[in-house]
Amino acid sequence: MDMKNLRCKRLLLLAWLPVLAAARLQAADAPLYVWPADCPIKPGERVLFLGDSIVAPGMYAHVANALVDELCADQKTPTFFSYGVAGATAQSIVPELSKALKGGPYDWILLNYGQNDSGRFTPEQFREHAKALLAEVRKQAPQARLGWISVAGTEPTPYADEKDQEKRAQSQREARDKCAAIAAATKALCAEEKILYVPLHEKFEEVLKERDAQGLKVCFTMDGVHPNLPGNWLLGAAILQGLGFQPDAWSVGVLHGDAFSDQGRLAMSSRAKPLSLRFDSLFLCLRLVPPPVDELVCAPARKPVVLDGDLAEWDGVPASTAAAPLHVTMELMPKQADRYAASVRTCHDEKDLFFAFDVREPDLGEGTWFPEIIEVFLDGRKDRSTSGNVWRKDPGLTQFCFHRDFSGAAPAAKVMVNGDVAQGEGVRTAVRTSAEGYTLEAAIPLTNFKQVAVKSGTSLPLDWAVSFTDQAINLDWLGLMSRSSSTRGYGQLRLE
Repeated sequence: MDMKNLRCKRLLLLAWLPVLAAARLQAADAPLYVWPADCPIKPGERVLFLGDSIVAPGMYAHVANALVDELCADQKTPTFFSYGVAGATAQSIVPELSKALKGGPYDWILLNYGQNDSGRFTPEQFREHAKALLAEVRKQAPQARLGWISVAGTEPTPYADEKDQEKRAQSQREARDKCAAIAAATKALCAEEKILYVPLHEKFEEVLKERDAQGLKVCFTMDGVHPNLPGNWLLGAAILQGLGFQPDAWSVGVLHGDAFSDQGRLAMSSRAKPLSLRFDSLFLCLRLVPPPVDELVCAPARKPVVLDGDLAEWDGVPASTAAAPLHVTMELMPKQADRYAASVRTCHDEKDLFFAFDVREPDLGEGTWFPEIIEVFLDGRKDRSTSGNVWRKDPGLTQFCFHRDFSGAAPAAKVMVNGDVAQGEGVRTAVRTSAEGYTLEAAIPLTNFKQVAVKSGTSLPLDWAVSFTDQAINLDWLGLMSRSSSTRGYGQLRLE
């Protein structure tokens, strides 16, 4: 062996090691995707999604921001915002425009109306209303470029082949056909007005066809219209793709929520294993994952619980957490989700059911339009064969809302109850500030539950969430966006 040549090769290799290491580091730090130069929306621009109750939770914007930030790391990228009004049409939103645009100025305004219009107006009427809306937007936001996201449209049930679902399936197909006509009118209007057209309806149609071809019994809406958590991720990605954002296939884990309930019709429990959804028409691959915890064990209190907001007596009691990114179900303050989190612990004695919450947030001030609430949903109905609805005031189903108030001289906690309000009688609560936010304790008398006896050995369907001030963000324990209107997908509170 030529030792001289070997020594030279070793020296050459050592000389190259820093260069190779730097190359590896650069590759590791390189973005996964470069923002497309031909995309009409440019890096650094502010983009407003303006629409109805589908847009209102801010999840289209949340998904767009999350995907862009992850795939285009360390690049300057657009920021997406949301404003939506429940029930709005292209005609009815006009008086609300000044409120909608108050967060501006925006470089782009992408309108998303059509779902409510499809049931009230002909495509021709919609087109006239849309033209008037565009004129008003141009008047109030002359600096903004405009576009229109076509209506995703009603989602047909994947159980259309079942005999007892024929009428429902037919009704949904007819509703989707009306949405298709609105989408066609939207596309023609965009060409006439020379504004950007984002083909969300067409993309969702492709996904639905692939879903049915694969035999997937998965729903992307909670009620046929409003996207659930997986649906928001799917449609948010489809909007990005319609804007020219086309990275390689990318997988994201999303809580499955009520995706297997057939829009609230079927009873369901958390899946033991994730389910991967892949569609040729979409870059995003959804991994529908079960929640990390879907049962709270409510053991007898180890020590007497004193309602003072101090959680010292809760030491050793297991906590369940809701935090970004997995549990985000609403976001109106873009790119702030990581600053919020919450956890819950529970126990009971012979008289009361106790909850202890530890909430982390950056601002303890009062909101301008929405008070911060911790929501606890308990389903104490005797008959749970059908889905419960808080707004129907189903007996035994209650939403407990705990509001912290630090505006006065001393911390205060308030209780509001929806649904079966009798179950909220005599509820006690206390709150105090903490290093990162606040802690809150609540006690619900066990005798409030009249339809079922709540005692050791009882299990109650449960969900909990925190809706932060002015809906900056919402965290739901199970990823349910339908928790008020449907009990499908609830976890369990098990009393030991």
